[in-house]
Amino acid sequence: MGYRVTLHQTAPRTERPVRTASTSRTTGLAAGATTFYGGYRTADEYVQHLSDVATAHPDLAVTQDVGDSWRKTQGLSTGNDLVAICLTKQQPGDCQLSPTSTKPRFLLIGAVHARELSASELSSRFVDLLADGYGTDAEVTSLLDSTEVWVIPVGNPDGREIVEQGTTSPYLQRKNANNSLGACAVPPTSSNQHGVDLNRNFTWKWGGTGTSTNPCDQTFRGSAAGSEPETVALSQLMTTLYPDQRGPLLTDAAPLTTPGYMLTLHSYANMHVIPWGDTTTKAPNDAGMRSAAFRASYYNGYQTGQPGEILYTVTGSTDDYLYGERGVAASTMEVGPSSGTCSGFTPAYSCQTTFWTANKPAIMYLAKAARAPYQLSLGPTTSSVTAPTTTVTAGATFSLTATGNDNAYGTSGVGKPAAQTVNAGRYFVDTAPWAGGTAVAMTANDGSWNSTSEVAKATVPTTGLAAGRHQLWVQTRDSAGNWGPATSVFVTVG
Repeated sequence: MGYRVTLHQTAPRTERPVRTASTSRTTGLAAGATTFYGGYRTADEYVQHLSDVATAHPDLAVTQDVGDSWRKTQGLSTGNDLVAICLTKQQPGDCQLSPTSTKPRFLLIGAVHARELSASELSSRFVDLLADGYGTDAEVTSLLDSTEVWVIPVGNPDGREIVEQGTTSPYLQRKNANNSLGACAVPPTSSNQHGVDLNRNFTWKWGGTGTSTNPCDQTFRGSAAGSEPETVALSQLMTTLYPDQRGPLLTDAAPLTTPGYMLTLHSYANMHVIPWGDTTTKAPNDAGMRSAAFRASYYNGYQTGQPGEILYTVTGSTDDYLYGERGVAASTMEVGPSSGTCSGFTPAYSCQTTFWTANKPAIMYLAKAARAPYQLSLGPTTSSVTAPTTTVTAGATFSLTATGNDNAYGTSGVGKPAAQTVNAGRYFVDTAPWAGGTAVAMTANDGSWNSTSEVAKATVPTTGLAAGRHQLWVQTRDSAGNWGPATSVFVTVG
């Protein structure tokens, strides 16, 4: 199964309604879009939305057909393509299906389990955040100028279409649509349904703990490792985007400088899990992955750890596959609480506002850290970067402040990293730290670097700066020598 590149649009299925430019818009829910269960896009509409974004932003976005669903491989008219969008400020060679990218890559995959509606919705909202924010939001602009962001809102489109067929409420189809392996319930129930659990079908340690051999069970692992076309498509995408950075032994660590991050979104439980999934033995790069997950959980409050530490053990999963095969950092967020009005696989659409507010900064943190997650996540989180929002007179100075917090970790879970004293800050003007920018030291606002959270300050001269908008980046460092991800802000000189 090869990749089929489809720049700016994806070939519509015959039954997909085609919207004209006058009845659609680039982000948010398009006019005439088909929704279900109070506002959720259908699987077709998520694909259409990616095409709309790419068409409206050819300088930022390209769509890619990365493989086929099970129904499509069977020649059924209801089959689907698995479609990704790559977002970055397009330069020659960007968004290619090759592991030789000059930019780090962040991969976000939603709805490998079809019924988990929040996963697709948050993935799509992240696409909108980037497409809408480039050029106006300094953080988004910095990210897309330097990183390729790949997003697949629906990793299991056949299964999602089964979910959509529920009448009074969505069917709780978890697996793909493979109905060739047993006589299971039709329509599906939560515990008896056709299909293969794609998150048990990946080849890394396939067939072990946390899986079932019963074709009707929720966790049916498939007839063989990597038996499903969706699994093949996602596996090939991962190994095509990322070069191998890890040795063959389970104990081999990837270099600390390894770029790349993959986040998969599931629901529910308000958890953030990291490899390994089949054991509580720590992965060789556990320190960096655990720190990155706890950093993200600072924003959403999710319980963090390995699956066997906080949930249950599992084999054949996406995260273990990518980390095991390539040494690239990977994790899964389980979106939504275990109880209350917004719990469950199919919460009311109105719950997505709360979920997005909590998870937007968490996802953004991981995307920024994708440059070197095993290193950057060990350093302080830099936030509250403050600079003038009005034009600064040319030749004058302005005040720049930022908070560096090495204790910016979630508080729930297993193995929360220890915080160190924040002992330095620095800023860069117009050239980012990873691009060879010149660092200028900042001082502690209170006169001493002696706390795990410090406000760094600097008086920035504008002499020599041309009139117009300038971009600044701020980083802070802890006493162990770890610099965290840079945070960006715009300043206008006139």
